[in-house]
Amino acid sequence: MNFTRQSFVTSNEILADVLKVVGDVELRFNSKGYYVSQIQQALEELSFDTFFDERNESFDISSNLRVELPKGAFNIKQVYLFRGDDCNFGSQSQIVYHKRNFINDGSGNNYVARDKYNNDDPFYRSRNHSVHDAGHHSSQHNNNGHGINNLFFYGIQQGVVMLSDSCRKFEKVMIVFNGMGADIGDMPVIPNFFRQAVKDFVSRAALDSIISASIGTPLFNQWQAVQNTISVRLEKPYDGSWAKAEHRLKVLDNKHREDLKEYLSSMDY
Repeated sequence: MNFTRQSFVTSNEILADVLKVVGDVELRFNSKGYYVSQIQQALEELSFDTFFDERNESFDISSNLRVELPKGAFNIKQVYLFRGDDCNFGSQSQIVYHKRNFINDGSGNNYVARDKYNNDDPFYRSRNHSVHDAGHHSSQHNNNGHGINNLFFYGIQQGVVMLSDSCRKFEKVMIVFNGMGADIGDMPVIPNFFRQAVKDFVSRAALDSIISASIGTPLFNQWQAVQNTISVRLEKPYDGSWAKAEHRLKVLDNKHREDLKEYLSSMDY
């Protein structure tokens, strides 16, 4: 399957359909920015449920060893260190391992963690490969004699990736993640098989404010009935619009998934 622009729709096409459904063509109840934000949220939710878009981005390693994840990123798959640029990674690269409970401070020079290899807890001291250094960092030696200064690890909190001090040896960090890697706009980035699910998601959200504004008027029951109909269509098991969107993506074979990723990666965001 070769994905082309005809295989996708723009946010404006989704918006045109939604505004008619909710009776807000003149944008009296919600702003255009609100609707576009809801479209973005719908795609992020679908991406979370299906992992449909795998992306990678490279960042300069900053002095505080912190990297803010791109908007819409939610599932880090790999983290790599390298020297050079995106066209030439250089001859040396290094995988970075996830360390739970690791948080560095704003300077990047210090950190807290449940296990820093120099704890006085008897449990940690019982490890026969755990020794103390007289230097700034404690070391955990393996059979090759490598210590903590030669380990590369990261932690993550509230969308920020925090790197260990040893990562300063490299210039760049590459993060591989799932999620929508860019804000939507006029470019066609919404797959056709997501179209109905996104429309229903946005319509239901928009009707919340419209229903609130119609309390005590004859339109209240009308809009509530419309929202109920949309909710059933969106959430119905197996053949609801959301379930269909998930299923249609999940049954794509590897070749079609790669074609989809290639198209999305080629967009000039």
